[in-house]
Amino acid sequence: MALKIKSNDDRIPAAAVAVLLITRDRMARAQTGGLITAALVDFRDDYAGYKAHYPQRTLAAAKDGSPLTNAARRADYLKLVAAMETVLARIERNKTQFSSLRELDNYLAFSLKQWD
Repeated sequence: MALKIKSNDDRIPAAAVAVLLITRDRMARAQTGGLITAALVDFRDDYAGYKAHYPQRTLAAAKDGSPLTNAARRADYLKLVAAMETVLARIERNKTQFSSLRELDNYLAFSLKQWD
């Protein structure tokens, strides 16, 4: 049975929020390169750990750049947040559907390849 993820499915914003939260933590530790793909792998491989580490898993919580003390990293993170919002709006506007979680992850990684 094929898994169909429609544009209004909750798994799409959940993946986007996970990418933002995990990436923000990596940027706070001065990690660069491969941020989006690594965040998606962490999210998919250890969902229980993700839920335990991030009790607030909302887009509003993910938009908060205050944990980043470096101004340049905070500015980059806020650009990433804006790009993610654009991607989410494009998915909704075009009514994009995905046939698997892997396809969704690949779409997010490709759409945000500037940070990967």
